[in-house]
Amino acid sequence: MSSQEIIFTKTHIQMKWLSKGLKDKVIKINKRTNEVTYLPHQKTRSLNNPEEKVQLETFLKVIYELGYPASHVRVCVPVKMGSSTKEADIIGYNDEEGLEPTLIVECKKKGVSRNVLMQAVHQGFSYAAALMAHYVWTTDGANDYYHEVLPHKIGEREKNVLPSVPKFNGKNSFFFKIRKRFFRSTKDIFSFIGKSLKNTLFIHSLIYISFLFITFFGSSKLLFININKILATPIVEKMWYTFKMDFSWFYVSLSFLSILFIITLSNIISFFPALGNNRLKWRQKLLITFFMTIPIWVTVKFFSKAWWNWDHYLRLGEKTWMFLQPHLLILPVQFIIIAGILALPKKTKRRKRK
Repeated sequence: MSSQEIIFTKTHIQMKWLSKGLKDKVIKINKRTNEVTYLPHQKTRSLNNPEEKVQLETFLKVIYELGYPASHVRVCVPVKMGSSTKEADIIGYNDEEGLEPTLIVECKKKGVSRNVLMQAVHQGFSYAAALMAHYVWTTDGANDYYHEVLPHKIGEREKNVLPSVPKFNGKNSFFFKIRKRFFRSTKDIFSFIGKSLKNTLFIHSLIYISFLFITFFGSSKLLFININKILATPIVEKMWYTFKMDFSWFYVSLSFLSILFIITLSNIISFFPALGNNRLKWRQKLLITFFMTIPIWVTVKFFSKAWWNWDHYLRLGEKTWMFLQPHLLILPVQFIIIAGILALPKKTKRRKRK
């Protein structure tokens, strides 16, 4: 093999541990035949095979990143599967004799589909079940899947996912346990969010709450643009002084009108593909009208008189913020109210007996 071919091999495999592996005599590369020999157990393989390049890279990672002694790592290990015998790409052991398998690694060439990698995951689990190993690592050099093998749930592929496999003799490490718990808890949260986003109830509620926000924001803008004209009208001016009105009155009025608007609009917006025929029923309209006003009244009380007065309004840079901030605080609550009301069981028509 020429020096240019050696450089190509290093670049293609992209291994930072290659030179160290050669120096430590963990591996040996035959320049003439383009073969690698895994020296601890004298296995020779061709580097002309794209999958072998990934296996070589992963073999060195198991030694130098996971800390397995080279004598504890074997490649192309025969595994008895019923009446047939297959080969596991890489196995990491707790002992030099190879009697305590811990880690099964399945390698695929770079660029394979996710389905191929998932098949490799299942293959790795079948080896782990046969050898009673604890972890399965599946990789194509770019994508990695790590799993813990649960003997009582050998078919589990979701709840036993790991952020990485533990280092040599590190399965009881405090930091590994913390990482595992944190990874699984956050994974469950994001999985729940992902499923919620696809839920039709979430989509329906989101459409209604979006219309509510747009309506409220637009009407608030119009009010503040024309606030001087509105306050100059005789009836408003009289009420402002007679009943000691403040901006909270306008806030409640616009909030209530926005709710009435989306309830009226619900008869029209069923043309949305996400909504279909799920427009609001009369019972739902009444419930939404009642329950949606509760957080509005609470918000008015929460924001004191100092918030709603004229002096505060004049100090605000963006006038709409006077209404927008309280509205944003109650928007999640109103979303939950809409979702809860939409989730109420619908009445089914009873069939008349013949």
